[in-house]
Amino acid sequence: MPYDLKEDASSNTLRLSRKKIIKKTLGGTIVLIVTFILALVTYLTYPTLISDTLAPIIAINQTIFMLAVFFVILLAVALNFLYHYIYYKKYYYNLKDDVVVIRKGIFMPDEISIPYNRIQDIYVDRDMLDLMLGLYDVHVSSATVESGKDAHIDGVTHGNAVKLKEMILDNVKKSSNEKTPL
Repeated sequence: MPYDLKEDASSNTLRLSRKKIIKKTLGGTIVLIVTFILALVTYLTYPTLISDTLAPIIAINQTIFMLAVFFVILLAVALNFLYHYIYYKKYYYNLKDDVVVIRKGIFMPDEISIPYNRIQDIYVDRDMLDLMLGLYDVHVSSATVESGKDAHIDGVTHGNAVKLKEMILDNVKKSSNEKTPL
């Protein structure tokens, strides 16, 4: 059952960094720029390739074609950024009394809820882009496949990563103390 986003969610107080948008957009943007550079090099190396290839279909000026390719790639970069901005805005996580809830995605959001008494490991890590942008990922794992795939809060600052880890660990300890008689 989805949780209400208007609640006092942890993601409202320990916000994701806006640098997450840059990180997520960067990969697609690099691919699009490399594609355009390859198209430009091909155009400059074989100037008649475009007209020879497209001649049976349509007569087109090569310069206009390359400008069209440039604007299509520019539009793709803008749409990629917009997608990741909306993804960032819809990203939700909350440390409830009994579970960690993480929801992410735009069109078909994935939501995972892990009870504290099922959590086996909590760790903070970074990949190369995280290192360059000063971001951290907080992973929460249990013995399920879903936790390995979906149970991480990515794109937080160092301070928020430490706070999240400590808050989750405190809740795990409370949960284990409630289950264990003294």
